Amino acid sequence: MIRYSAIFLVCVVAVYLVVAAFLYVRQDSLVFPADSTPLSDPASLIPGARMVTLHTSDGLDIKAYYRPPASGGPILIYLHGNAGSITSRARRFALLTQKGMGLLAVEYRGYAGNPGSPSEAGLVLDAAAGLRFVQDQGIALGQIVLYGESLGTNVALRTALAHPVAGLVLDAPYTTVADVASSRYPYMPVHPLLKNRFDTLGRIAGLKVPLLVMRTLRDTTVPPAQSLAVFNTAPEPKQIWTTQQGTHSTLLETGGLEVMSDFVHKIGSHAQL
Repeated sequence: MIRYSAIFLVCVVAVYLVVAAFLYVRQDSLVFPADSTPLSDPASLIPGARMVTLHTSDGLDIKAYYRPPASGGPILIYLHGNAGSITSRARRFALLTQKGMGLLAVEYRGYAGNPGSPSEAGLVLDAAAGLRFVQDQGIALGQIVLYGESLGTNVALRTALAHPVAGLVLDAPYTTVADVASSRYPYMPVHPLLKNRFDTLGRIAGLKVPLLVMRTLRDTTVPPAQSLAVFNTAPEPKQIWTTQQGTHSTLLETGGLEVMSDFVHKIGSHAQL
């Protein structure tokens, strides 16, 4: 009986190690499920938008959607989540630009036909290229609001830490990617296995620009308690909007658009004082 129990235990351990090895090897495809479908022309999707090319500091040319702001008006630099592409978010972008704001929606390396492979460091370089492009259009940092969605919240935060933009919007932020993964794979040693940390909680205390955090209590992708932890750790000035409507990917469409627009208007008014 003891022999069979030992064999069973060995089999369980072996299966566990195989699964852990699989998750380690496949982690990039799980963290970055990049959509390979080429981007659609934004002109037919977002009024006044066009396709532009961003030049990253490590030598990549990546695509983005750009709609200029009204003279002196705000512009959002949008950094999307880990799935889909900026084309799959075109309806959302159309809503954003209806409010009169400009938009630069950055498509990441390795997504939608862009060269390169996605990584935490690479996405930060992509966002920096977007910021340089906007500034090259003659748009001041005081007009720029960084908008991070899901995975992109960490990228937006890191960009805001390096550049004194007008403000930062975090749509469903997480503490770390490892914490999110642990909530899905509670029996796996996720923290030591992950190569791309995306540590938002460890960085947010250094923020020096106004912050808006948006979350829904119905989020089944990022535990809403993680979004609250990010907000609680952030310094002032900050505000949080919590809803019991919508889903992880529909915060803007279920009341968040008005909240975000009010936030942008408020920080824009303060910048003019």
